Amino acid sequence: MIMEIISILLGVFLLGAIDYGSGGVNLRGIVFLLDFPSLIIILAFTAPVLFRGGIWKDFLRAWRLLKKNYTCHLSEIRRSLDVVEMLQKQVLCAGIASMLLSFIHILGGLSDLASLGPHVAVAILTMLYAVVFEMLLLPLQIEAKRRIADYMQVDTEEITITEDGRI
Repeated sequence: MIMEIISILLGVFLLGAIDYGSGGVNLRGIVFLLDFPSLIIILAFTAPVLFRGGIWKDFLRAWRLLKKNYTCHLSEIRRSLDVVEMLQKQVLCAGIASMLLSFIHILGGLSDLASLGPHVAVAILTMLYAVVFEMLLLPLQIEAKRRIADYMQVDTEEITITEDGRI
């Protein structure tokens, strides 16, 4: 699962470095993908949710589940899965809301057509960040679901039926 996360980050980096005009790789293209205010907006929408009611611990546990030797109770895995799924929805909603607010701001100042392209690019970057965060949360969700399935498989293997039909 760690390799999936690394491949997601590497893929976004390489896609940002591609010069679509010539087809070559141009590392200066990465600069166009960096917009810290957009990143802060996404984090401002999602971070407060993590800090209420012990959700932060469940989120950290979801990251620990990526380690093969980490074990915990089924109820803890389910709480971690719930937190990851809630964060996935929160991140996508934050990206959409932020992008829509950016477009409203852009349309409010549409008299300056020269700044239209850069402003639209920043609005789209916010959604790109949300999609990348969502892609980073997917391996956590998959690992938590896999662990739950493993727990259920162990539970069914431990059940034995006697000859008279009792469990």
